[in-house]
Amino acid sequence: MKKIIAIIACSLTFLSASFEENFKKSIKDMVDVDVEVEFKKELVSFPLTFFVVGKTKGGDIFPAIVSKEGEYFIGLSNVLKLSNVDTQMINEALSKAQKEKQARDSKVLKELFGSFKESDFVYLKGAGKNLPTKIVVSDPDCPYCREHLRNINKDLEESDLKIIFAPVHEKEAFIKAQLIMKETAKLKDEDTKGKVAILEKYFKDITLGAKEQKTDYSQITKNTEKIFESGAIKGVPFIYEMQ
Repeated sequence: MKKIIAIIACSLTFLSASFEENFKKSIKDMVDVDVEVEFKKELVSFPLTFFVVGKTKGGDIFPAIVSKEGEYFIGLSNVLKLSNVDTQMINEALSKAQKEKQARDSKVLKELFGSFKESDFVYLKGAGKNLPTKIVVSDPDCPYCREHLRNINKDLEESDLKIIFAPVHEKEAFIKAQLIMKETAKLKDEDTKGKVAILEKYFKDITLGAKEQKTDYSQITKNTEKIFESGAIKGVPFIYEMQ
């Protein structure tokens, strides 16, 4: 069966430049993002039209069908029917690009988390022995992170957890994260129940006192900047299983 693909055209004319230059300039002009051409192949269904896999500097990939000179883009719609040859080529190219992205991200994440000190994490021992370890990037004021915490016992049945904070909310989230680090550091490694209680104490809307507002949260700020500057993590909660 032929796959149905979408078409959305954006006119852009840079006839004097090469295909790659036009493509990169077009994307830059439209969304102010720098990209490279990861893969390009002419379509059998429409000669002089190319299927392209673009890659951003952050490593994200995206598919597009592009005119010969890179003048306009064709996105996915139910207007254009492609041949089985083109459909197979597109699926294979996207699969390969995705696998390569995952490999790049895995390497970046391994190096990133390996660069932190153990004191940058809240360690939660799981319920069993010889469990795999998952790293959780979290934020006390993130509603999705709070939802994850509410179900954390299920995760602890399957793995040990190392929580590191990278708040995306206001100053109070950074302070809460630093207070969690300070209070959990006083507990023994195996006191998972006590650490979860501290997390639950701060993973909700509370009013911080005057003394708490003066907390030095430079550790959390430094870790947050380091995590998001890596480009491999763009939001929270983020969960990574250590290899």
